[in-house]
Amino acid sequence: MNENETNGYPFQSLFIELEDQFNEALVEKRAAFAVGVAGVAGLVYRSAVSEGVPADLAKTFAAEYWDREMNPAAVPTTSVFDLDEEDE
Repeated sequence: MNENETNGYPFQSLFIELEDQFNEALVEKRAAFAVGVAGVAGLVYRSAVSEGVPADLAKTFAAEYWDREMNPAAVPTTSVFDLDEEDE
């Protein structure tokens, strides 16, 4: 057996500590991103309402923005406002 095997894998604890630090940093980064997205979603809502868009529709706009930013792979890339080629 080599030294690592007899000492209980000293590098393993180092890797576990590094992994914990990276995970903590990732959680902090994702939280900061979510706070920013929430702020922009609120701005979308307030701007739409101030321009006369009904509150329910403005809420939908803000929710769509939130969904697109927080779950980009889950949201289709086309919009209800996209024109079909036949309509042009």
